[in-house]
Amino acid sequence: MLGMAQFGAGDSPSAAPVRRVFIHAGLPKTGTSYLQSVLWNSKVELLAQDVSMQPVRRRDHLRVVLKVRNMFKEFDNDWVRACMERLQRGLENTTASTVIFSHESLAPARPEHARELVDAFAGFEPHLVLTVRDPAKQIPSAWQQRMQGRETYTYEEFLDAVFARTALASDFWWNQDVEDVLARWSKVIPPEHIHVITCPPSGAERRLLLSRFCSVVGLDPATLHDADATSNISLGQPQAELLRRVNVALGDRFPDLRSRYWQLAQVYLAGRILRPQAGRPARLPVGRRAEVEALCEEWIRYIEERGFDVVGDLDELRPRPDGYETAQVEIGDSELLEVAVRALADVLENRDGELDERNELKDRVKELEDQLRHARSGRGAARSLARRVIRGRSSSELPVAPAAETVEGPVRRSL
Repeated sequence: MLGMAQFGAGDSPSAAPVRRVFIHAGLPKTGTSYLQSVLWNSKVELLAQDVSMQPVRRRDHLRVVLKVRNMFKEFDNDWVRACMERLQRGLENTTASTVIFSHESLAPARPEHARELVDAFAGFEPHLVLTVRDPAKQIPSAWQQRMQGRETYTYEEFLDAVFARTALASDFWWNQDVEDVLARWSKVIPPEHIHVITCPPSGAERRLLLSRFCSVVGLDPATLHDADATSNISLGQPQAELLRRVNVALGDRFPDLRSRYWQLAQVYLAGRILRPQAGRPARLPVGRRAEVEALCEEWIRYIEERGFDVVGDLDELRPRPDGYETAQVEIGDSELLEVAVRALADVLENRDGELDERNELKDRVKELEDQLRHARSGRGAARSLARRVIRGRSSSELPVAPAAETVEGPVRRSL
């Protein structure tokens, strides 16, 4: 795959190649976790094609987003806050002509935030990559994702807020309104450098989204590792509803998302316990179809009029007719009880494995402590024996080396 041209407009073959940064800004829930997983699993293959992930630490991509969006918290230490310095060192040290920065939390960035990030890549031609998906899938997915973000409103309350554009859904529109996101970023990056990649429909070939992304950046997708790539699979609707009720029951415990709640609720409860249950997904009621289709047409018209680079097919933004729920689905207490009981059983199984690991670690610690005690007692016995031997010998018995040979002689010969 040849990828993108190596020279900018007006450059001659003798001019220095243009260095580019591709800022992959989301949207959330559009295959971003899958793409990022492939990229981070393929760092060596990227470098072989003159492409580098910057910053070089995966977590620093989030930290840079937090910095430019002014979202650091009091528990973020000095090392976390120094992410921009690490980014600059990485850019100075890399010889790659193309770098990739990827985090879906950039989608809601305001123009001043986008400008700060672009300025951090001074010397690189900025490009924006936006992956988009039809809203009939995005809206239900956004609700379950927000339950993993400690929200407590019901699915029905969320739907009403989304279509009425009330304050409760303001965060959704900041992250998911394709037209608004593109309008904000195009104030900083010209439209011809903005690449809109449509997510393939369900049932499409697994690597198609990756192939589309690679065609923008200039990578050969066949060289990248996606066998072990992870995806941010949505919770089923009953599982998300259970998590919502857990959030209600938590009250004011674990208030900060990036502290304990993220580890306990999102990573452990949602990720390890509820997601493997693979419950039925939430879907949009068919009564919302006209509103969703009107929104899609607005997005498609805006993208075509502004002249963004489209990779894929804009028709994929239009929801399929079978993508709606034709009958109202209510989650009964019996269904939730079944989900909760299975979850508790899995919690016990996970806890059993953790106890085995803890006992193994305790045995290993005891073994190392015994070895350390033995080593210390052995050194002590050796020192005591040496002192007794020395005290038992007269000074005349101790060997005395010639002063000139032991002090001056070897020193002078070494000069």
